[in-house]
Amino acid sequence: MSQKEVVAKHIQDIIQARKDFFDELDKIVPKIGSTDVFDFDSCEDKNLKQIYAKFYPYDYAIRKLLPLVYDKFGVKFNV
Repeated sequence: MSQKEVVAKHIQDIIQARKDFFDELDKIVPKIGSTDVFDFDSCEDKNLKQIYAKFYPYDYAIRKLLPLVYDKFGVKFNV
């Protein structure tokens, strides 16, 4: 497997893990009105807000880094 293929695989794994996280959050945390904003105050498990708060900076950092990785290794995704 080439280095580009390895990088592409790791990126796909990151994207899938992020999707899985948000799919699960979507199931258990309602949204505010017709927005994409989570309404943590109205969900039963108040710890979810703390979990999301810990996850978000990581997710944001990864999303900022990925375009540089795409460019460096010539990886293209339809994301």
